Amino acid sequence: MPRKHLFVIVVLLGAAVVAGLLAMTRTQALGSPASTSAGNDAAISFRMKKLDRLEASLAKQIAAQDGHAPASPITVYRHAPGSVASAGSGASEHEHEHDVESAGEDDRDD
Repeated sequence: MPRKHLFVIVVLLGAAVVAGLLAMTRTQALGSPASTSAGNDAAISFRMKKLDRLEASLAKQIAAQDGHAPASPITVYRHAPGSVASAGSGASEHEHEHDVESAGEDDRDD
């Protein structure tokens, strides 16, 4: 094997090793727990208090509307109990045709 081919293979393998080590260190950094900062905690607590106030005001508005809501009729749709035979099964059609044919044969014998 010529030396220039061997050099190219060694350089490519070295680049692959460096890329693998870089990926491994980044993966390990993702697994470590995140540091908490005081600035984020204050912002989160501020937003939570704001959401709590909004929730309380919405609850008051809903309670006020419940007393003044007009009574509206409720329509309930219910399906009939049992199942309806489908036309695709063909069982009822063939039974009916068979009954007509046998009734005609009985009339002919008399």
